[in-house]
Amino acid sequence: MLRSVDLSDYMQHNPVKISIDDSLDRAVELIIEHRVSGLCAIDGNDALRGVLSEMDCLKAALATLNEATSGVVIGDCMLLHPIKIHPDDDLFTAIKAIIDNRVSGLCVVDEGESLLGVLSEMDCLRAILSAIYNDHREVGRVSEHMTTDVESCDAGADMITVATDMLSKGRRRRPVLDGDRLIGQITCRQMLFGLYRDRPHGDQVQQHMNATVDACQLHADIVSIANDMLIKGRRRRPVIDDGRLVGQITCRQLLRVVSEFNRNQVAANFDSQYRDLL
Repeated sequence: MLRSVDLSDYMQHNPVKISIDDSLDRAVELIIEHRVSGLCAIDGNDALRGVLSEMDCLKAALATLNEATSGVVIGDCMLLHPIKIHPDDDLFTAIKAIIDNRVSGLCVVDEGESLLGVLSEMDCLRAILSAIYNDHREVGRVSEHMTTDVESCDAGADMITVATDMLSKGRRRRPVLDGDRLIGQITCRQMLFGLYRDRPHGDQVQQHMNATVDACQLHADIVSIANDMLIKGRRRRPVIDDGRLVGQITCRQLLRVVSEFNRNQVAANFDSQYRDLL
């Protein structure tokens, strides 16, 4: 059951931060060290000035492939206007903001724009899953909610070409296929690590991909998959049928499904004003 609809009960209170004057190299170090998808960029007064994602870092790395990146600072690469929310806003409003803006999380700030924390789509999914009262089989199957149009690549594909294509389409990970069979996965962070460590030219995807992939079956139960993704910290999961890639399911899709399923049951425990927010 939800502890409350107050998002401060679910947000991360100590997000990984970086100064807007720090170098891009330092940002990549923090992203790899903490295994996060992005950093909150702050000024000397701890006020939020922007966010820097691993995709922003990958874009900068590709742009300076033949040059040093030590002179590039965070302020040159970050997103200046992240989606923000205040700590006294409620959880359901935050979920709506994440779904409507198609973002992976929100920055939580006070009235002075000082950063207090972050609330990710995973945090919201964890909160909503804790409040499912009915038999979760009623929520649905992966096949009913997955995306069937999935961008993939071959193991022998050139990594720089794949990285550039992932960046152009805003994708953080890509399934790797042999024919139509799933054999691995390459992520933005793996590419970023390879670019900054080796500055590769002509490397193939197979040199950097993960050959072990957490996939799910076409007819798997939605809530079971959502819980497993939370345990393993995965925001996106390939869907297979007899070893063949047939689609993918994302944390945001799961959040929408379980939120809609549970909206009346959860909201009724607090106030009728929340019932229509989702």
